[in-house]
Amino acid sequence: MVIAETAFTPIFSSMKAVVINQNGDSSVLQLQEVPQPVPDHHDVLIRVYATSINPLDWKLREGISKILPGKFPKILGAECAGEVAAVGLMVTDFQPGDRVVAEMGADGGGYAEYALVNEKNVVKLPDDIDFVPAAAIPVAGLTALQALRDLGHLRPGDPVLINGAAGGVGTFAVQIAGILGGRVTAVCSESHAELVRRLGANRVIDYQKTDFTLQPDRYRIIFDTVSKRSFTDCKKALTDDGVYIAAVPSASQIFQDVVTTFTTQKAETVAMKFSKEDMQWLLTLVAAGRLEPVIEHVYLLREIAKAHQHSESGHATGKLVVAINHTDEEK
Repeated sequence: MVIAETAFTPIFSSMKAVVINQNGDSSVLQLQEVPQPVPDHHDVLIRVYATSINPLDWKLREGISKILPGKFPKILGAECAGEVAAVGLMVTDFQPGDRVVAEMGADGGGYAEYALVNEKNVVKLPDDIDFVPAAAIPVAGLTALQALRDLGHLRPGDPVLINGAAGGVGTFAVQIAGILGGRVTAVCSESHAELVRRLGANRVIDYQKTDFTLQPDRYRIIFDTVSKRSFTDCKKALTDDGVYIAAVPSASQIFQDVVTTFTTQKAETVAMKFSKEDMQWLLTLVAAGRLEPVIEHVYLLREIAKAHQHSESGHATGKLVVAINHTDEEK
């Protein structure tokens, strides 16, 4: 949507958003009419067409937000894709009508018709990538890339094991590990074996039948995207210079991160940081057909509670995306 009069003043004064007014289960997610945010100097106001569900969202909803910045009412949603509706006075790289994708992290804001994002966390979207797949990329894609490249220091020919290979981060990790030259072993259920092979896995282990930590194979990188196995569990499955990477922090994992500073085998926990360069690298691969955002289901904004329930089950395949219709069911 292009704003004719000015790039700095939004047209609408209110919008639909899914809001939480307290911590709790998925029933606290409420679709409400709320004031539309107004961009400050370095902000970009995005007309959101798609957002996605991340475990961070429902963990914040449950109560981890008590130790993170933010007050009620709160709009969750760590990433979104859409069109620029307005920009702050100091923004020069974006203008109304630009197609963009953005990451907001724990600050949230994606579960709404409009989201306010600092310009440093916004990237232009290639014309040949739709909003729905774009919204699935930032959190999971960047987490997978930065874990394998920056913590694992993945080298061509490295044996890499991805635990939780059919999940949101896992489906990106299988593909990125292959693109970077790794020999990929994917751990998932047998029902997802065909999917992860299509994504590039050289080998698949059914976790319901085989414990990879008890097998004779050794891996230079074990990326546990679901953090179901500890560094201690995986030590014997690592090469002497191997790296175990957890996607979810815990007290015991952080302790191992510190202890293994002085050992050849390393334990690491990935903490994704938004990077325009990394995001553009991912988008280039998606546009070229070399990287696929795997999406199990697309929900409507009013169905976010159902989407949270599915994500919490731990059985979602790839990403769960929410499409935002500005003219029909949300009005």
